[in-house]
Amino acid sequence: MQRRSAFTLIELLVVIAIIAILAAMLLPALASAKQRAWTIACNSNLHQISLGMTMYADDNGGFYPKSGSTIGWNPTTSVGATNGWMQQIFSYVGNTNVYHCPGNAQLPVANQSSFNYFNGARAAYIDVGKFAAVSTKKILFPTTYVLSGDTIDNNTYFRTYDCDKDDYSQNCVGGPENGFNWVDWQAHNKGQNVLFADGHTKWYNGYNTNEMTFRYDSMHGWE
Repeated sequence: MQRRSAFTLIELLVVIAIIAILAAMLLPALASAKQRAWTIACNSNLHQISLGMTMYADDNGGFYPKSGSTIGWNPTTSVGATNGWMQQIFSYVGNTNVYHCPGNAQLPVANQSSFNYFNGARAAYIDVGKFAAVSTKKILFPTTYVLSGDTIDNNTYFRTYDCDKDDYSQNCVGGPENGFNWVDWQAHNKGQNVLFADGHTKWYNGYNTNEMTFRYDSMHGWE
């Protein structure tokens, strides 16, 4: 009879150690790939939002949707706008999934939301001193005018149920170097996706003075 050989305890421990080392090497790469996938999906969302906002403006005298205050979906009461800006363009977008950034999955459950993008309306607020819709006709630098982008819910400046997030009174891009009050913004790989008025999107790891403006007629930061 032939005698069957078996793994010794030392051999099993060596195999387990090798598997653990390989897993430790692969996990960062997998995490990075997941972040890239989230960023791509988020950019796709912003492109659809851009189309929705453009079509809305075409049908409303060149004005983008107006933000008001903290507004939930199908509100019973609101300030400054009947519906949140996301609901105003819903008929053009057709799917609420585009309002949800996949990067929300990395946040605590209490901070996760279905509405993860802001309405870049700071120029209109500065122009008239109150809640107002951005006029496409006044934007002189569409390639740099910040129209929207990622924002992170923290239940301080933005409520998770708010579908009318905006940058009237809080800076949503690049943190304190772009102005106070500022909100959490690093949704993807310590950065965020930003949508511009000409329809292009780009990932940034901070505020860029040469590529962003929050005013109608000049290159200017949020503050």
